[in-house]
Amino acid sequence: MSLEIMNESIFWIYCLLTGIAITIVYDGLRVVRRVIKHPYMVIALEDCLFWVFVSILLFLLLYHMNNGTLRWFAVFGLFAGMLLYKKIFGDFLVIFMSTVLGRILHLVVAVVETPLKLVKAAFIKGFRAAERAGCGLKNKLTGNIKEVKIVLCKRKNVKKRDQHESDETS
Repeated sequence: MSLEIMNESIFWIYCLLTGIAITIVYDGLRVVRRVIKHPYMVIALEDCLFWVFVSILLFLLLYHMNNGTLRWFAVFGLFAGMLLYKKIFGDFLVIFMSTVLGRILHLVVAVVETPLKLVKAAFIKGFRAAERAGCGLKNKLTGNIKEVKIVLCKRKNVKKRDQHESDETS
């Protein structure tokens, strides 16, 4: 077998493996989307980032393995890899992984949620107590301010009266 045919065969195998890798990454996104619900805008952003990643990956593959030349057997190799992965694993792997990860996430949330509820209840109880204490403090300060105003007004009146009396005597 000639060296050129050997290089083309290796390139085709790389294309096949790249097609499989692309499909695995996208199935990973599908699993995450099934486990954690996403808004449509986030899904669109994820898809855009995925296709930017794929385009960079394909560019690097074509650049390093085939001097940047796009050949139809490379495209065929990519699609063959994707189809091979889908036929062997299909949606089984996505369903299985999303079920397993969903159950693990549910268990983690249940384990973490109980102590958080206790902390939240204690925090709310402490906040309410501080609020009641703060309300009492506000009332005390308001009362003290009123007392200070009364004392200042009395002193002011006393000074005016004293000045008025001294003016009369003089």
